[in-house]
Amino acid sequence: MSSIKEVVMLALVVMAIGSSCKKPSNANDENEHEAINKVVLTFSRPGTANLVFLAEDPDGDGGLPPSRVDTVRLAAGQNYAVAIQFINIVNGVEKDITPAIVAQGRSHEVFYIPTTVQLTVTKTDRDLSGFPIGVNSTWQTGSAAIGTVLVKLMHKTGIKGPADSPNVGHSDLQLPMPIRLQ
Repeated sequence: MSSIKEVVMLALVVMAIGSSCKKPSNANDENEHEAINKVVLTFSRPGTANLVFLAEDPDGDGGLPPSRVDTVRLAAGQNYAVAIQFINIVNGVEKDITPAIVAQGRSHEVFYIPTTVQLTVTKTDRDLSGFPIGVNSTWQTGSAAIGTVLVKLMHKTGIKGPADSPNVGHSDLQLPMPIRLQ
């Protein structure tokens, strides 16, 4: 009987140690993936050349200000198909982490928050639950104006819903980009 108790106790200890070593997935955990230090927005419209706008921040979110932030220049009163890329640069080597964000779509959502410009953004891609991701979207521009659009990538493991506000979860990236509708 004593050996059965010892085996049971040993099994409980092993299970306790094993479960305590697992890193829980947490929407507030900043260390779950690589830093984003380059963002590429590509706009397309039938009959016109693609427009590409970049933002680069060599030290990532926080720290020094970005070294490059393009002004997004779009025609007023138009519709654009938009794709965003999130890139990690280490020692001059670029790694596109957008596919990982899409693969983990249930834990991510991209928001585009305009200020002082008329802009309607519709997310056209969905995660496995049917909730928006925002890596692909359409933008409908309003009348001529100057303002900003805040690009915000939210990490929301286990808490993502179908119509979340841009403040649900933990921000992996907050990038204000100047925008000019002309």
